[in-house]
Amino acid sequence: MLDLKKRKGQIAVLTCLGMLWGIGSVFGTGVPVAQASYHNPYTETPEIRLSQQEEAAYLDKKTKALFNTPAKKPVPYVVPKGWQQDLETFKNVRMEKYTSSSKKNNKVLMILPGGGYIQGNHNGHRDWALARAEAVGSGEVYMLDYRFYPEAQYPNALHDAVAAYQVLLQDREKGKAKDIVVVGDSAGSNLTLALALYLRDHKMAMPNSLVLYSAWGDVEQLPSRSTNKNRDVVLGPRNTKMYPAVAYNKGYFRNANLQDPYVSPVYADFTGLPPMLLLTGGNELFVDDSLLVAQRAKEAGVKVENHIYPGMSHDWPLLFPELPASRDTYRVLAKFVNAR
Repeated sequence: MLDLKKRKGQIAVLTCLGMLWGIGSVFGTGVPVAQASYHNPYTETPEIRLSQQEEAAYLDKKTKALFNTPAKKPVPYVVPKGWQQDLETFKNVRMEKYTSSSKKNNKVLMILPGGGYIQGNHNGHRDWALARAEAVGSGEVYMLDYRFYPEAQYPNALHDAVAAYQVLLQDREKGKAKDIVVVGDSAGSNLTLALALYLRDHKMAMPNSLVLYSAWGDVEQLPSRSTNKNRDVVLGPRNTKMYPAVAYNKGYFRNANLQDPYVSPVYADFTGLPPMLLLTGGNELFVDDSLLVAQRAKEAGVKVENHIYPGMSHDWPLLFPELPASRDTYRVLAKFVNAR
């Protein structure tokens, strides 16, 4: 077990944290293709192992530092070694494309990043997306830069996701939907479910599967919003920017019908949806959401897996890539995706 006082080399991980909450989208920087020039912190950061008590203290300390650090100005994305970035091909639907020549299969990841519908793409999400693609052997990643509050409100992000998915299908020719895995975290998982429901309702080609990290399935109040209010050190009250948006609906859905299935997917019938993988932290505000999503899937006969990681807060694989619980999500993801 490593002594935290001796782990100065882990400062790189704090950079990822700053990216998540301080750096917004760099889409449209004017650089159409960027060549690889650095290593991905999500694949290069050394793992640390802690006791349960040490881990809780570690998460508490890091998130306190995170939310007391001034936001950084956006910087252009530097693409990790082995990947290329294309910001031009899909710019009409605000979608970034990443490709690698080292792909092992034809799987394509369509990433719908989170941010409470009040924050856009950031560099930490980009690195994390490519790390997950490498885990499943994919060499194609498409990352949607959908509209969010206050510039937009529901249903603008859903319209963006549908348009991007249609363009992606056209780019890959008919019949290739079976290669697409839609991956979302937090608000992105809410959007992933809404997109799948929309595709089914409009008789459009369905993707291979859905992967939902920290699934936000019900915009209304569920019991874990209260029981995990102070346990979730990422999305709880100390996150003064994001917490009001998700706990009190002060944002993107403020004028929406909260029981609309495209808003709160737990109110939908999931019949006909693709297989789902849910990855959930046991301490997060949305743990009840993931349980309800999994229940709805089972009721509709949809294949579903829900892996709950004890002690983990919201979006922990994005924020704490050095923890074993984060590393394990890559194993679970690869097994799920490559089984289909």
